[in-house]
Amino acid sequence: MNILEEMFGVKKPIIGMVHFPPLPGSPLYDSGGGMKKIMDITLRDTEALLEAGFDGVSFSNEGDRPYMSNVSKVTVAAMSALITEAKKVVDRPFGLSVLADPEAAISIGTAVEADFVRTFLSWVFVGDWGMVDPDAGKLQRLKASINGEFKVFANISGHTEPLGGRRLEDIARGAVKFGLADAVCLAGTTAGSEIPEEDLLMARKGSVGRPVIVGTGTTIDNIEKMLTLGDGIIMGTSVKVDGDTFKPVDKKRAKEFMEKAKHLREKLP
Repeated sequence: MNILEEMFGVKKPIIGMVHFPPLPGSPLYDSGGGMKKIMDITLRDTEALLEAGFDGVSFSNEGDRPYMSNVSKVTVAAMSALITEAKKVVDRPFGLSVLADPEAAISIGTAVEADFVRTFLSWVFVGDWGMVDPDAGKLQRLKASINGEFKVFANISGHTEPLGGRRLEDIARGAVKFGLADAVCLAGTTAGSEIPEEDLLMARKGSVGRPVIVGTGTTIDNIEKMLTLGDGIIMGTSVKVDGDTFKPVDKKRAKEFMEKAKHLREKLP
């Protein structure tokens, strides 16, 4: 039994994404609706995913475009407040990510008592928001110093390009052996984009027995393949209204997706 199975109590858990609308201080923030509107949307989407049968949820500041490698104190405060309130209705494991600030993710994860944090942990990448240089030594020491008990799901691909020409297999191995990741997580080029099968297979070779998580691009049409390739799935875009990352969760889509996913999962060896 791997870490994901222990945490979620099922084989190959499926985690639904709760994407926050733009938070205070970000360019697209709706000052008229304020935090109340964001809270209402957060609770609505959280409850929709739980009702659909997702095995867990993960919160993210997806609406805060363009993303920052060093988010403001307002972002940390807002996310902590939102997650603290939303977790009252969550009766299963939950986690979070912060685009694109690993230190903030670990800080919030400790404050809200998350079960996992998804973040860049090791190696160096470049993306639309600039360099991603997470510094695993610093991050794991921060986690230890504040007694963070959550698991770390380390991003090793997605929305960025790794520098130095290092193979994905070796990046995965480094995240586990050097970065002390509890699992490795892959993503496509953008939110909702499918991950190449070759990337998932390479990550498997380098993950040193740790779980490999499919982090984007899972749909009702490719769920069987993704359940076969990954040990767990984090997804959100394909169960949104019109399949749009920045729209609300579509209850019908979410329910249909999980009905098919659970049926397929039961047939897996």
